[in-house]
Amino acid sequence: MRANPLQSLARSNVAQTVYRHVKEIGSIRLFNNDTDLSHLQILYLYYLSLYESLYTDLSMQEEYLTQEVIDDEIRVEAYLLYRKVNRKNKQKPNNKKSIIDNAGEGSLIFRRKSK
Repeated sequence: MRANPLQSLARSNVAQTVYRHVKEIGSIRLFNNDTDLSHLQILYLYYLSLYESLYTDLSMQEEYLTQEVIDDEIRVEAYLLYRKVNRKNKQKPNNKKSIIDNAGEGSLIFRRKSK
């Protein structure tokens, strides 16, 4: 399988650095045009955002994510699927009992006054 050159570019350190600065400093522009982006520009922005998210996960030492995974497009897709499923499973129902059980010392719990 041949690597997608747009993905490779978005994954690069230079592109990620520029993307981070574009987001932080409003006066830096990624493209000459600000509106009516082409399909290629939108796809490039998608990949920049995707790899920024992956590098953030990598810096947080997320399970199963390494630089080797980020460098392989198929392994990236597998990791993204794993992350999506894993995040769904970690979500807990937000009920009163779980809120009270999770309240630590010094926490405030607001309750409605019963009539």
